[in-house]
Amino acid sequence: MKRNDGATAGSSEAKKAKEVSSISTRELCLPSEEPENKKRFDRSVDSISQLPHDILVFILSLLPLKEATRTSTLSHRWRCLWSYIPCLNFDARKKLIDLQLTDENLESEGRQYVKWVNRVIDSYKGSSLETLRIRFSLDSKFQCDVDRWVQFAIQWNLKMFELNLSDSYDSGKYSPCSFPQLSGGPKEHLPRAMFSNSSALTTLKLIAVNVGGEVLECFLTNCPLLEVLCVEYSHCLVSLRVVGASLKLRQLEVCMCNYLESLEISAPNLESFKYVGPWLSMPLKNTPKLLETYFGSEFGVEIIDNFFLLSRYPSQLQKLVLDLEFDFVENQGFRKWPILANLKELKLIVIAEGHSSLIGFTSLIKASPSLLKFTLKLDYLDMFEQRALRKVRKFPHQHIKVVELVGFVGKPIDLELVQYFYKNAVALEEIVFDTRKPKYMGTIFEKKQNAETLAGRECANSLRSDLFSGVKVTII
Repeated sequence: MKRNDGATAGSSEAKKAKEVSSISTRELCLPSEEPENKKRFDRSVDSISQLPHDILVFILSLLPLKEATRTSTLSHRWRCLWSYIPCLNFDARKKLIDLQLTDENLESEGRQYVKWVNRVIDSYKGSSLETLRIRFSLDSKFQCDVDRWVQFAIQWNLKMFELNLSDSYDSGKYSPCSFPQLSGGPKEHLPRAMFSNSSALTTLKLIAVNVGGEVLECFLTNCPLLEVLCVEYSHCLVSLRVVGASLKLRQLEVCMCNYLESLEISAPNLESFKYVGPWLSMPLKNTPKLLETYFGSEFGVEIIDNFFLLSRYPSQLQKLVLDLEFDFVENQGFRKWPILANLKELKLIVIAEGHSSLIGFTSLIKASPSLLKFTLKLDYLDMFEQRALRKVRKFPHQHIKVVELVGFVGKPIDLELVQYFYKNAVALEEIVFDTRKPKYMGTIFEKKQNAETLAGRECANSLRSDLFSGVKVTII
């Protein structure tokens, strides 16, 4: 009996020892390792949601606005995060281009767009809105909504505000919305006192919106950091003074304001000036840092004959664009130009017919000894019988490296320029033959091909093998 009791006791002790050993292993080892391993490989853990609020808001600010708002359905943590992002970008230009809307669709889509903007603005909870961009084709039927958006924008100390109500072709409207008028009181229109909230504004763009000179000058006065001002298609802009020794303005664009009668510019930091519109007496009074100019429409045509009005700038200009939207007359531009010693880039934007010639502008190229790039954007209308090619003069140019011919058709009007660069651009590295129509670029018709574009490509291919064997040739 004792022997059996001892055996039983030994067995019991051995069993306990085994259990203790097993328990010890679980208690001493597994609790410190297993949970860590499980956490490491547990895909259900949402580590992104555990990030700090500011970091999540920053991540959302990198997404398109509609994508950012969709994250509100992820979880309770994400429900309102998008409403704190510092940039509200309502740019719907791609939708305009994709749809090429009819008037009926445009009004329907406009209502949906307005609802979207209003819904986001009503839900916004951020404390530091920096950017507000509104871009869709809207007319005066939505004036009340536009008034509300402008007042919302003025309430914030924005860095960038863009209100662009033009259509998919960047044109004006017959019945545009208006920017709220100024008033002295707190309740009518837009009180002047509200502009004190705009001290951080650096960029202001108002396109296809009726805005007067008084409002624009109020921005210039109350926004000491303003560097970029763009106004286009304003029917009520008659007079504008951009004057002030303390102005930080670096870029100014005034385009298609066809009732403008007076423009005066005295901005010591201005580097880039674009003006497309009616002829005015030279608006540039004091712009010692001006490097780039863009002249178009009636003013662009007249400045060719009156380039002497820019007599103080030829030695400093680095880029010149002439947007000449008219049918060229014979030898237009063939004249004695002042030497543009530092001009690096020259662009001609023209509408021309079969009998027209651009060969006269080779005199402008000759007057630009430091020119590196020449661009032609041609909208060609072949309404007349074709003429013969004219000979171009030999005048070697030492620095031109890139030539870009957009709207290339392989007709005398652009072949004469090809001939000129073949003979004279001794340092040429690249020539681009782009057969797309400039007026269709950015639309669903951009890649459309017809007999004219196919002929242009065929001509470009023959030029590549015949004339430019040692030059990089790109054909689009």
